[in-house]
Parts: sequence; C-alpha cells; structure tokens
Amino acid sequence: MKKILFLFCFALLFINNAAMAQLAQADSTFVYINGEGTFIKLGKGEGTVINLLTTVQPGVQFGRLDSLSKKTNNSRMSLNLVRLSLMATNARNKVSVGLVTDFTGTSPILEGWIGYDISKRAKLILGQKQSHTNNRLAMADERYAQTMGQTIAGKSNDGTLYGGLMQNFVGATREGGLFLETNFNINKMRIYPSVSLTTGEGQNFFSSQPTSSGFKYGGRLDIMPLGDFIKNNAFIAHDIYREPKPKLAIGVAASLNQKASSPIGSESALISGIYNASGKADLADYRKIVVDFAFKNRGFALIGEYIKNTVSGKDLFTNAGATNKLTAEVASTFYNLGSAVNIQSSYVFKTGWAIDGRYAIVKPEFDIAGSKVSDQKWATFGINKYIKNNALRVGINTNYIESTSPTVSTKKWINNFAVQILL
Repeated sequence: MKKILFLFCFALLFINNAAMAQLAQADSTFVYINGEGTFIKLGKGEGTVINLLTTVQPGVQFGRLDSLSKKTNNSRMSLNLVRLSLMATNARNKVSVGLVTDFTGTSPILEGWIGYDISKRAKLILGQKQSHTNNRLAMADERYAQTMGQTIAGKSNDGTLYGGLMQNFVGATREGGLFLETNFNINKMRIYPSVSLTTGEGQNFFSSQPTSSGFKYGGRLDIMPLGDFIKNNAFIAHDIYREPKPKLAIGVAASLNQKASSPIGSESALISGIYNASGKADLADYRKIVVDFAFKNRGFALIGEYIKNTVSGKDLFTNAGATNKLTAEVASTFYNLGSAVNIQSSYVFKTGWAIDGRYAIVKPEFDIAGSKVSDQKWATFGINKYIKNNALRVGINTNYIESTSPTVSTKKWINNFAVQILL
C-alpha cells in the first residue's frame, strides 16, 4: 500500500512541477466557475488543468420511529458534507490524478487515484474511486444527490440519501483496485464499457487487507442511444443541466466478490461462523447484478433501478465439524440477499426550483427470522432550490420507511433540511 501512496504522491508532484513551470506563461488562466470550483489552466503546450472544489453542507434532521407500539422522536444538527477535492490532468503526458478528502467520516481520504490514458478511448486507473458496479445513482457524487442528508464517508449509514437500494445492497460507494474505462460511438449512439478488479473490501484500499478474502471482479455497460449527456448528467438524479434534447441511458452491471467478509461486501472482517469441509474458517462469494436507466429532457428526469444480490459457494458449513450445511436460506442470515426496485422522477424549473419524488420496494430472498434484509417500502418527497449554477443549494425532504420482518414491524419518518455551498 505504501507503494501506491508513493505513486500517487509522485503523480501529484509531477503535475505540480509542470504547474510551477507554466504558471508564469501568458496563456495560463485562473478561473472560478460557480458550482464547479476553481480551474487553473497552465499553458497551451503543457495541457495541464487543475480543478479545486470545496463543499460544505450543514443540515438538520428530525425523525420519528414507530416500533412495538412505541414512538420515539429524535433530532440532530450535523455537518453532512465537508470535503475538498483536487482533480488534475496533464494532456501531454496522459496522466491524471484525483484526491477527495472527507472531514466528516472515519477516514480522511475518500478517494485517491492515478489515471493513465492508454488511448483516446481508454483509461487505466489505480486507486480508490467511485465503483461502477453499483446502481446508477450510487455512481453520482453525494454533492449532486437528489436528497440532501448525512452521509458518513460515502456510506449509506442513514439510508435517506440514496434510499433502499443503497442501504440494503451497496453500503459503500467507493472501492479500491484497478479500473479500465473505455468509450466509443456507433453513429450517434454513445457506449461506455468498463471493467474492474478490486479488493472486495469497499473503502479500505489505504488500509491493510485481510488475507482470507478474495478479489472482486466487476463490469458495467452503459448505452446512450440518443447521444451523450451534458457532463456527468447521466449519473445525477435531477436534470440540473436541463438537457436541451431528449437523452436516454441504459445500463447493466455485474460483480462477483470472492469470499466476501462483510454482509454487503463493502467492508472488512465482519462475518464469522462459516467453515469449509476441512473445518477451517471460510467465506461465500457475493454476487450482484444491476439494471438501470435514466431519461432526461429540459429539466424533467425519470430514473429506474433494479438490483439483486445472491451468494454462492461449494461445501460450506456453519460449524467446524462440517455437518450443518450453509444453504442459501441460512446464508441470508450472514449476507444481505434479495432484490430492490427504485423509481424516481423530478423536474428542475428554469428558476432553479426543483421538485422530486421516489419510491422503492425491497424484498428479502428469504423472509425468515434473522434475515439481514426485511420487506421494506421507501417513499421520499423533496423540494430544492439551486442558486448560482449549483454553487448554493437549499433543500428539504421527507422520507417514509416501512419495514416488516417475521419478528417486528417498524415505521420511520426522517425529515432533512440542508444548505450546501460549493466553492
């Protein structure tokens, strides 16, 4: 891991040296763009561009939990997001680096990666970044999430930020490893294939990895039959750029996390009590498939997502004596198994006001006592105001979560008010 940190620092140093060498040139520019941060462009011949973006999002949350005929109210104030991101590219040397710090999470580094342009259509990336094997909206930065609310180091701890799919089947939005991203056109159609080999431990790339777990193999294919979206608009809930022409994205992703050591395959060493035929501690393989789409035009957005998680593994048992078989039903008490559907829509007016709603249904693979996933229904309604090209955003949302299991049923209301500033 020290070698990777060294390579990352070396790439930053390389670009910084190029920046210092070009800073005095007359064709260098220093520009601030509302909602996108500061851009430093260094010399036409050098082709170095540095982007700095700071995010602060304070918020207030009010909630109520109805469970076992008892109502519990709670409220809190928090800093939902406090981040500083640095993205730098050097076109002449085909090198790019990204660093995102998170001052509200358990780890100061949320993203850290080095990229190299193999060709005009292919890029190889090493490090920790947004995973492409999750549902579409999990690939969007939290700063552009439809629902503003607390997130801890990019994880769905509270659940209201992304909803039922994230809370139950994704967990962390970043992963560490090797990524290959490509793109090409077929007439007006835009196609984005990508593959990855990651640690399978979520956002733990810059820490020691357990020797018992295996790698995670994943891939994604995005097809845009009506042409490309503006910037990263295909992975944002709202149509914040108000696409002037209809745009459609259809995506499918799949992954196999060998010997996953956590219930959602996004953390380390949380599962024990599984053994192989020799009586040694072992783990199952965690599989995920995702299908999603996004349609946008002139402020209107419609997004749908489907996700299904299963496990596989031969000759696994729940006792060292290898007499109690780990069936798929029993595995649902170790891993989050099941499926979910999310549908949401929104409209952004020319004035910057936005209204949105979403509804999600979560189904466990086995509705039994002890299952990690319960039968759930999620509903959200929100109102946002975008000011100065998203440099300032004010939003309020209300979320209803109903969960039913063989042992208990709960109803939860969570309401958020937040202000976000991008500089």
